[in-house]
Order: sequence, then C-alpha cells, then structure tokens
Amino acid sequence: MSAPVLLDISRLIWRGRRTGPSGIDRVELAYAQHFLAADASRPAYAVVHLLGWLFGISPSGARRFVQAVAARWEGGAPEANRTHSSGLFALYRTLFLSRWRVGFQLRRQLKAHREPPMFLVVSHHHLSREYTVRRLRRSFGARCVCFLHDLLPIDYPEYFQPGKEQGYRRLARIITHLFDTVIANSQTTADSLRHFQASEPDPALPAANIHVARPGVSAFPRPQNMPMVPLRPQSVAYFIVLGTIEPRKNHLLLLNLWTRLATTMVAPPRLLVIGARGWENEQAVDMLERSRRLRGLVEEHNRLSDTAIGSLLSQARALLLPSFAEGFGLPMAEALASGVPVICSDIPVFREVGRDVPDYVDPLDLMAWQDAIVEYSRPDSPRRAAQMQRLADWQAPLWPDHFAIVERALDHASNQ
Repeated sequence: MSAPVLLDISRLIWRGRRTGPSGIDRVELAYAQHFLAADASRPAYAVVHLLGWLFGISPSGARRFVQAVAARWEGGAPEANRTHSSGLFALYRTLFLSRWRVGFQLRRQLKAHREPPMFLVVSHHHLSREYTVRRLRRSFGARCVCFLHDLLPIDYPEYFQPGKEQGYRRLARIITHLFDTVIANSQTTADSLRHFQASEPDPALPAANIHVARPGVSAFPRPQNMPMVPLRPQSVAYFIVLGTIEPRKNHLLLLNLWTRLATTMVAPPRLLVIGARGWENEQAVDMLERSRRLRGLVEEHNRLSDTAIGSLLSQARALLLPSFAEGFGLPMAEALASGVPVICSDIPVFREVGRDVPDYVDPLDLMAWQDAIVEYSRPDSPRRAAQMQRLADWQAPLWPDHFAIVERALDHASNQ
C-alpha cells in the first residue's frame, strides 16, 4: 500500500484569487489535480499550515476548490466571477464551509495507513521555516518531499532583492538537512542543488534522492471564436514577451530595442508585454509608462487569463524570452506546445527544454536580437519558416510522465 501524501495547498489557496497563474501556480495546480483526484491511486489529504498548526480539508471541498481555481485561470469561469468580489466569495465559500480537521484529528485519521505520511510542498512555501519542518517530522512521523523550482537567488544574486540570497541559502540548507526527497524541474536546477550540497557539512539528503521531472506542458487554451487583436493597419506583425517584469527577465533589452525600431523602421512590429510587475524594475516601468517613442508600439498586459494569452500567442510572430537565468522556462515550453516559434536567450536550461527548435541569441547582443526580430516580422520570413519546420518534431513534456517519476520517488523515499 502506498504511503499517504499530505499535500500543502496553503499557497494555492492564497493565489486562487488571481485571474491568471504564474509558472509556480501552474505546477501547484497540476499537483493538486493529480493527488486530490477522486480516482487517485495514492491516498492524499489537502492540508493547510497556519500559525504553527496543520489543518486538513475534506477531500470533496478541496476538489471543488481546485476545480474552481482551474476554471478561473483557464478562462472557463464567467468574467464577472473572475473579476468581482462576488466571484471570489463563491470561490472560497465551498472551501471554508468544508469539514476541517485539526492536527490531532488528522493524525488519528492517518493511523489507518500502514506507511507514515509524506508531507509534500510544491511551492517554496514553508521550506525556509526550519521549526515547521521539524515539527511536522516529529508530530506526524512524516517524511518530507518538495518540488524545487530553482535556486537562482543563490546562483545569480545580482538579479534579486537584497536579502533574497540569504533566504534561499536558508531554504537550500533546510532541504539539504531535513528533506528526504527532492523533485527538481530541470537538470539545471538539480545540478544547482547538488553544487550547494557540496559546500554543506554532513548533508542528510542523498544525491540519489534528487530526481529530475520536467513539468508537464500543455498548449495554451484558445476560444473557439478567437477575438481579433486590435492592430494598427500599418503594423500588423507583433511579438510577445511573457513573464514577470523583473531584472533577470531582461525586459529592458527589448524596450531599448523597440526604441530603436521606432526610429529605424517605417512600420515597426508591436510588442506585447504580458506579466505582472515584479521588483527592481523601475527603469523598465518608466519606459513602459513614459516613453513617447514606445507609445502605440508597446503594450503592457498583466491581468490576462490563459485563454486570452493563447489567443494572442496564436497570432504572434514569436515569443521573445531574453532572460539571463531561468529554472525551467515554462513560457517557452508552453509556446512551443502551442505551435508558436520562440526566440530566446542562449542559456543551458533553454537548450535543455527547447533542444534545437528555438532561435538562440546572446541575452546581451542587442543587434543580434534586432536582426532576428526584423527577420521574423516579415510575412515570408525564411528563418521563421525554418523554426516552424523544426517545431513539428518537438515533443512537450507530459504530466503523466512527470508523475510517474514523482510516484517512484515517493515510493523510494517511503521505503528508506
């Protein structure tokens, strides 16, 4: 009999209010859908950690909440329910009216299982709280498993807020000494953790217990009647950059490039910037809000559903990803799965996921980016046509393959 899973959905509950998901949100939702499904092969309990206490949520209430969040993020929920307070109330009502179990009740229920539980955290939520992890191990006899998205603040502290590096070093140290198994989203992330382990005295996490399982990737959903994107008649071609506006995403390169295109091209393409505003992005935001040369050429969108993004991507000349560093590169994989070409930075993780399909460009070479974008903007672009041919052979990572690795990793951890 498989060991039961205690799936921490604390962060997913908080993020459910958003109209669209981030990359981490997508992974959390997929884990909730897999482990909390009514026909799941492994017993699982949705739990929330609050004020030092662990609370269990009834299976039916957790499933209804997960289904509602999925509909909200995919654009399947009515527009009023995704944007108005009444919709948010309906989203959370079934969850909070469900039957909840406090710690001792949950422990009593878990005694019905022969194996000790596996506490599974899919986000980095609670991972840096050593007391919380130790208490879970002590009170529930639980083995601890986490999904690791990246350790970028350790490897590239210059792209993050002050103090972020130390926070991630604490997180990595707790994982190394208190967790039994880690699921890494890429070989790049797994190598980063192993490199950190090498600097730690007496790490408890065996290197063999770091498993690489690339997240499943689906094409962006599209409405049956796709709305036309409002385009200026003299500039129909457009590109998309997708992701949080933060330093490592390198939006500034594209904004500077479009400033050049505004003065060097008769009919420059447009750029759609899709993503929430992050941190230390003052210069990029100033250009988005105040640049006269970018006005009418660059548009910012930060509250779009997956369906709306899919509709926009379907007509784009390419997705642009000039990032300096990534843990996986989910937008790239989702664009490729949607049949959309990608121009991206030449960094190892993009090569790992995209293989030979995208056009790779040095993230600091503005002129190379300009050449690629000008070429792709042409209706008969040979360079774009060549990528479309390569794209026909690209295969997206699948969630069933991902969870097959996860299930084996959980069984391995429970038998140690």
